[in-house]
Amino acid sequence: MSKKSDQVVKLLDKIKPRWPLPAPVKDLTLLEHSLLVVLLRHLDQRKAEHAIGHLRKAYPDWNEMRVAQAQEIAAQMLGLGRRAAPPDVQNHLRPARDAREMLQEVFQKTHGLELEFLREDLAGAAKLVQQMPHLGLAGGGFLLWLASNKELPVHAALVRVLDRLGLVSRTGLSKKARETVAPLVPDGSELRFVQCFGEVADRWCDARKPICWECPLVDDCPFGKKVRQEHKVQVERQEAQRKKEEARRAILEKKEAEKRRKEQERLAKKAALEAEKLERMRARQSAAQAKKKALEDARLKKLAEAAKKKAAAEKARVEAERRAKADKAKKAKKAAKSGKRR
Repeated sequence: MSKKSDQVVKLLDKIKPRWPLPAPVKDLTLLEHSLLVVLLRHLDQRKAEHAIGHLRKAYPDWNEMRVAQAQEIAAQMLGLGRRAAPPDVQNHLRPARDAREMLQEVFQKTHGLELEFLREDLAGAAKLVQQMPHLGLAGGGFLLWLASNKELPVHAALVRVLDRLGLVSRTGLSKKARETVAPLVPDGSELRFVQCFGEVADRWCDARKPICWECPLVDDCPFGKKVRQEHKVQVERQEAQRKKEEARRAILEKKEAEKRRKEQERLAKKAALEAEKLERMRARQSAAQAKKKALEDARLKKLAEAAKKKAAAEKARVEAERRAKADKAKKAKKAAKSGKRR
C-alpha cells in the first residue's frame, strides 16, 4: 500500500457521511436506485425496498408520482392505496416528499424520468450527477458505480477534492483521472471512497465557495489550510471592522444621547418657565378676583349700611311724626278741657 493510499485510509476514518448508501437491488432500474438512495435517508433498506415495490405498482408511469401529493405518495409507499388517514402516513411524509423531489430533479435535468442512458455515456453521467444536489454526490457516485458495472466512479468534484488534498493532479480526461485515482482506493472500498469524498464535496469543498474551516479534513489539506487561514484573517478583519463600527456607533449613540439629554433639559426648562409663568398668571388672576370680591363685598356692605341708616332715619321720622301727632292731639285735648271750664 502506497503512502498516499495509507493517507486515504486515515482520511476516510475522519469522514462521517450523513446517510448510508443502499445495497444494490437486482431488479431495480437506475431511477429506482436513485429513489432508494433518498428513501434510505429516512427508512432502513428493507422498508425502502418495500416502499419502492408499492410505488412501482401504484405508478406505472413515474410522472404520475412526480405530480402527486405527498400524502398520497406516503399512503402508496405503505400499500394503503391513494387515500389513508393522515395519522397513518405522518411518519412517511418526509420520505414521500424527498422521493417526489428526486423525480422532479431528474425530470428537470433530463426532460424525462429514466436514467438507463447513463450506462451508455459515463462521462455525461458524471457531469449530470454533479448537477443534482437533491441526489447528492455520494448518491450520484453510487449511480455511476452501478452504471459502470461497479467500476470506480470518478467525476470532476471528486477529482477536485483529491487535488486539493494533494493526492492527485486535476485532469479533464475521465479515463486518465480514473487511472490516477484507482491506486488510492483501498481494496473493496470503492463505494465508501466515493461516498465519503462525495460527502466532502457536497458539504464543504465547493468549487467556488469552499468552507474549509468546517471540513473534518482541513488539517490534512494544503488547500484547506490556506483557505482556513484566509478565512481566519478575514474573520479577524471583519471582527476588527465590527468592533470599529461598534465603537463608532457607540460614539454616535453617546452624542445622540447627549443631544437628547440637552434637548430634554431645554424642554424641561422651558416647561418649568411656562409652568412658572402660568402660576404667576393664575396668582394674578386669583389676586384680581380676590380684590374684585373684596370691593364687591365692601360695596355691598356700604349699601347695606346705607339701607340700614335710611331705615333708621325713616323709623325716626315716623316716630317723630307719631310723637308730633300725639303732642298735637294732647294739646287739642287740653285746649278742649280749658274751653269747657270757662
